[in-house]
Amino acid sequence: MKLNFSGINFIKQESPHRVINTKKTGSKRAASIFTMTLLILMGSVAVFWGLKDVNAQVTQSESTFRVIVEVVNNGNLDEHGTIHVSMDGSRNPQVLNNQLFPAFQTSTFTFTFSSSEAPVGKGFVAEVIYGDDEFKRAYGTNTPAKTPEVVTITIP
Repeated sequence: MKLNFSGINFIKQESPHRVINTKKTGSKRAASIFTMTLLILMGSVAVFWGLKDVNAQVTQSESTFRVIVEVVNNGNLDEHGTIHVSMDGSRNPQVLNNQLFPAFQTSTFTFTFSSSEAPVGKGFVAEVIYGDDEFKRAYGTNTPAKTPEVVTITIP
């Protein structure tokens, strides 16, 4: 078998059985229309998903339950401690560690629960652990009002 790469005529030579498509603009146009349609579809899906997430966040923020814990330190010294807030029957409390409770001041902390975890009428416990494992607790209930529940815990 001999390969001939020296002749240019061999490369330009056309086969009598080969059909040459002279209308390439039609296939390019179809490909560009397909590409544009695909890009528009992807863009509209991305916009729809973005709006759906925004609506989900708005709905979620409206269906939350907040507990505001006020820690009043009447002592002469600053105290360090931890705050736990848990719903009755829940095994996963929300915890804030290493909090500072300045002397003669009130510190405020907000805890947020989903409304499915805290339906109206369900109780909760707020606990402050400070000093040498001293603790104080306050109990409350989720009321029908759409306002946060506020509990005050006084530490010496």
